[in-house]
Amino acid sequence: MRTPPDGRKPLEDHGFFTRRLHPRHARLTESTCKKCRSFVAASIRPDLLDFIETMHFCMLGSHFHGKPMTSA
Repeated sequence: MRTPPDGRKPLEDHGFFTRRLHPRHARLTESTCKKCRSFVAASIRPDLLDFIETMHFCMLGSHFHGKPMTSA
């Protein structure tokens, strides 16, 4: 974990994605691709963001950059 510039609380590392709280909605988390800087999704549920990130196709990459899906 790393600490954000304002020093509030540590941020989790989300691999190819950057997550931050929406400036107007304290419960809403936004996800952005670190490589192509595209907005990926926003949700109050981290598990939903995880799922949507697995489906992101990075415009600057030749393959999916999301987290690998696991089979149950």
